[in-house]
Amino acid sequence: MNERYRVYSTYLKETYGEKVYKLPISIPDTCPNRDGTLGVRGCAFCGSIGAGYENLPATVTIGQQIEQNMAHIKPKYKANKFIAYFQNFTNTYLPPERFRDYLAAACQPDIVALAVATRPDCLNETYLDIMADVKERYGVDILVELGLQTVNYKTLAKINRGHTVAEYIDAMVMLRAYPFRTCTHVILDL
Repeated sequence: MNERYRVYSTYLKETYGEKVYKLPISIPDTCPNRDGTLGVRGCAFCGSIGAGYENLPATVTIGQQIEQNMAHIKPKYKANKFIAYFQNFTNTYLPPERFRDYLAAACQPDIVALAVATRPDCLNETYLDIMADVKERYGVDILVELGLQTVNYKTLAKINRGHTVAEYIDAMVMLRAYPFRTCTHVILDL
């Protein structure tokens, strides 16, 4: 095929031997841009309950979220393997042991990977070591998704992001020492 870019779904199918679908997982977390540390309004693009299609409330246990989302997604998308996707807010902004417990709870049959979305300024070796331990202990892959949104400093300030490109670069350099895949979120046309 003459694709202009590598399609992620193709990569997943090649890696895991079949279609893989992301299951959104909500946990009771927040963000330094909401709790008063950096701000209280959050980023301009983030809703009051975070982001994500098919998200269930954080009051539902991780096991129940996985079960309910699989029941909906398996027949609809014909997927049998899944990535537990911790998407909402800043997932590395809660106490480390709670973070570890949530990741471990998601390591269930048919979960081949955990995707952890976070801000680059909220990533440190404590959380990376926890993810490395979970990867080794449960045999799941880890994908760290960093929200950069834009490399333009003025636009970062305008969308109330609360960090700069420097924190993103630092986080990516730190991530190089770990056996994880990485992804960067950007919003086009800002």
